[in-house]
Amino acid sequence: MKGAAGVGVPSPVARGAVRGRPWWIFAAAGLVTLFLGLGLLSDALAPAPSGPVSSSYATNAGGLAAWAELARRAGRTVVQLREPLDRSNIKNKNTLVILDPDALLHSEGTRLLEFVRGGGRLVIGGHEPQGALLALYPDPPGWSPGGGGETVHRPVANDPALTGVREVRGAGEGEWSETKGARTLLSSSNAGGGAGGGAGADTGGAILIARALGRGEVYMLADASPLQNARLAQADNALLALGLAGPPARALVFVESLHGFGASTGLAALPGPWKLAFALLGLAALLWVAARWPRLGPPEPTPAAGQPPRLAHVEALALLLRRSAGRRGRLR
Repeated sequence: MKGAAGVGVPSPVARGAVRGRPWWIFAAAGLVTLFLGLGLLSDALAPAPSGPVSSSYATNAGGLAAWAELARRAGRTVVQLREPLDRSNIKNKNTLVILDPDALLHSEGTRLLEFVRGGGRLVIGGHEPQGALLALYPDPPGWSPGGGGETVHRPVANDPALTGVREVRGAGEGEWSETKGARTLLSSSNAGGGAGGGAGADTGGAILIARALGRGEVYMLADASPLQNARLAQADNALLALGLAGPPARALVFVESLHGFGASTGLAALPGPWKLAFALLGLAALLWVAARWPRLGPPEPTPAAGQPPRLAHVEALALLLRRSAGRRGRLR
């Protein structure tokens, strides 16, 4: 007789199938989701400084984000150009900043020459700047690496870009070993030369030289560290940054296409961390689907329904009455 205890309870096989599901997949999906959430939360609350060297987007020690913010607070128009130079519509009344570029093509150099000759101002240079300057000049000034450490530079010529500047401090990353006829504006304190001198002199220790070209002018930096985030607040570095930007009527344009930033649209415009976050979320979703896969398959066979308990009770009672009636007949 089928007992009432077996009614409505899954069979041992069914219970084993439930317990046999891959619990580790649930655990892995949970851990991925947890770490993803913690990473996004930490980036939102305390983003780490990052970015290419001498980029106005970079907030690390070698970036120019502080210069861009300083110019905005001073009432200047700041533009971060992400389009290629040879296809961009840059106005000659602006100031272009190109420091530590990844590369500068000849076509981009030709566009810069047109910009400067038309009255534009170009601030260019950084570490090993000869490659970028070759796109502008067939015979660029000579550059030599510095010994590192704190360096002090002072004006050796009068120029509107040096208004109020008495001392500039840098990291000693490099200097112009020869100026090739350009005017020396800033030189090391031990390089000789007094204020008002240095025009056309080929003396070592210079970090800022200038050359007129058409109606515009090119300012060449052998060391971009005085304008970077880590040192902008030192000495008169901030005054130098504002002076190089030019009059307030000039927009300060940071050419970010030369630091790897493009004019992306749609999904391609999403920042790298966001793309990684979506990829991890997709992985977590796949793990969840894999964990739920047994339920997405064919249904498990329903166990045969047991005999209702009331029917079993009635049959047992009928059997008992039948036996009792037989005993009474024998007694008579």
